[in-house]
Amino acid sequence: MMKILSKPLAMLALMLVSSLALAHTGLKESTPADGTTVKMAPAAIDLVFNGDVRLIKFELSSGDQEMETGFKPVAETMANYSIATPALSEGSYTVNWAVIGADGHTVTNSFSFSVDAAAVAATQ
Repeated sequence: MMKILSKPLAMLALMLVSSLALAHTGLKESTPADGTTVKMAPAAIDLVFNGDVRLIKFELSSGDQEMETGFKPVAETMANYSIATPALSEGSYTVNWAVIGADGHTVTNSFSFSVDAAAVAATQ
C-alpha cells in the first residue's frame, strides 16, 4: 500500500516544484503603462510586480539619451516601486528595468510611453 501511494505523491510533488520553478517574477503593471501616451509628463514612474523583488536596474531614456533619475539599488525587497523622474519634455521614452525575484533569478524587461500635450485620447 505504501509503494502505491508514494509514487503518485512523488509525481505530484515533482509537478508542484517544477511549476514553481517556472513562475518567475514579472511586471504586473506600470504607470505610465506600456505603449500609452500621456498629456502631462509623470513626476514618477510606478512599477508594480507580481511579488516582492529587489529592483537592481532602472534606466529611463529618450532616443540615445539616458535621463538621470537618481535611482540606486537597495537590498530591500518589495512589490511596488516609485521612481522620481526629471522634468520630461514631449517625446518618446523607454524604461529598462531588472529585478531579482524570490527564486534568485534575474528578470529584465522594458516598456515605452510617450508624452504629448496635444494628444486627444491620452491616458494618464
